[in-house]
Amino acid sequence: MSLPSRHRPFAVACLLVLASVSSAFAHPDIAVTARVLFDVREGRLVSVAESFAFDEKYSARLRSRFDHDGNGMFDDGEADGLRQALTGDLANRDFLTDLVLGEQPLEMGEPDAFHVTAQAGSVSVTFGFRLEAPVAIGAGQSLTLMHRDRDYTVAFRLAEDRPVLIRGDEGHCAYTVTDRPDRAYFGGLVVPQAITLTCR
Repeated sequence: MSLPSRHRPFAVACLLVLASVSSAFAHPDIAVTARVLFDVREGRLVSVAESFAFDEKYSARLRSRFDHDGNGMFDDGEADGLRQALTGDLANRDFLTDLVLGEQPLEMGEPDAFHVTAQAGSVSVTFGFRLEAPVAIGAGQSLTLMHRDRDYTVAFRLAEDRPVLIRGDEGHCAYTVTDRPDRAYFGGLVVPQAITLTCR
């Protein structure tokens, strides 16, 4: 059913208002620049490390909460407090990471390594995940990793410089980065970048 012509300007105005409201809600609280390391041994992925560099505002919040002596760095005790807090927040959200082999989701589990650095106004944390069983990549199988916060509290982007590192592959593995509109979230407003790892 079409609207009478006298109602069309009002309907267009409503659509414009709704669009602006959607845009207003699409502003995340935290911006993260991410890097990923794949540790490959003899064609098998044995571990994944993810480095998250937080934006200046959120980094200041982390310093205020965990840098108890105010020296701009994190000693062992402060780093452990930060590790526990972040792990508690992110563990039940799969660390905002989708890891998929072919079409099969993989569990990364709890991180077994953690490191934090603070420099140039940014706090960076690195989580290391050792897979419960090494995953064979090859023979047409590819592995995909995506960062997705479905609540869009965190906005991810891959680092421009060396976004992905591959260790131990002896030149047999390579990666690509592509946009994945088919995996868009937050009402389809956010299109994640997918890192695809292949080995021969």
